[in-house]
This record gives sequence, structure tokens and C-alpha cells, in this order.
Amino acid sequence: MDFIIGLPKSEDSGSIIVGVDRFSKYATFIATPTDCTAEETTRLFLKHVVKYWGLPKFIISDRDPRFTGKFWTELFKLMSSELHFSTSFHPQTNGQTERVNALLKLYLRYFVSANQKDWAKLLDIAQFSYNLQRSETTNKSPFELATRQQPLTPHTLTIGYMGRSPATFKIHKRVARAS
Repeated sequence: MDFIIGLPKSEDSGSIIVGVDRFSKYATFIATPTDCTAEETTRLFLKHVVKYWGLPKFIISDRDPRFTGKFWTELFKLMSSELHFSTSFHPQTNGQTERVNALLKLYLRYFVSANQKDWAKLLDIAQFSYNLQRSETTNKSPFELATRQQPLTPHTLTIGYMGRSPATFKIHKRVARAS
């Protein structure tokens, strides 16, 4: 887990928590207030990660005070999970999350509006897009590894169906060309 900080305020958020599953590479992006406390980080972690995937056996994070503080460390002891911290000034320890952070920043750079205040609205689609991409190593997407299926998208729904409407056929051709 890691924070992306220093973002322009968007929908009461100024930071993003990025969590990446070690096996599937499934990523979760969570918009947070700039001054997100350890308690709020925990609430968001439970809401966006634990609710769907259960408790992790361990987490690798940077040495952010929200993760190294007494509240977070005691909480993980109670949950029988382990906290592992990356080495200071050596982010490669948590390289997987750092790579996802770089991709997310690139995505947001391309798609946010000029005033940069709408990035929070784009996090869900950024997460969906990231988790849809197949890995060159596994030839599977994080979705496939985590759920055993690739989700349907508007594009996959139009493949193979021409319908009886000429307008539908035109749209299908446009979508196919754009892919």
C-alpha cells in the first residue's frame, strides 16, 4: 500500500491510497482527504479492500506515519496480519505498487481536465482499465487472476453481434476499428 499525495483538491480529496495484490496484481485506488488519519485510512481500507477480498496475510507499505504509527500496527496485530515496511529511500522494496502509482499518474495526466479538479471522478474507471489489461508475463489480466473471468465491456458486448439494425452495424464497425 502506498499514498499518492500532493494532488489538487477534487471532491474533498487530495490523495490516493493505492493497494496492489501481490499475486493477481489487482489494484485498488481510493480517493482520500489530504489530511487522512490512520483511523480514516483503516476505515477506507476495510471499506474498499477487506469488504471484497478479506484480510491480507501481510501488507508491504512505505514508512508513512499512518502505517508505522501505534494505531495501525496494533490493529494489524489484532487482525493477525503482518506489516512489512519498505526500506527508507529504497522504494524498489514496494516496486509493484510504485509501478502502479506511475501508471495511475500517467493515466490521470492524460484524462483529467485542464483545471485538474476532476481526478477523483476518474479513479473508478482508471482502476477498471488497469485491472482489465493483460500482463505480458501471465497473459492474464488482474481481473482474470482475481475472479477467474474477464469482465464484459461495451466493446466485448458488440463483438459478434450485428443485430438487425443498420445503425447497430455501423456502430459495431466503428468500435472494431477503434480497437
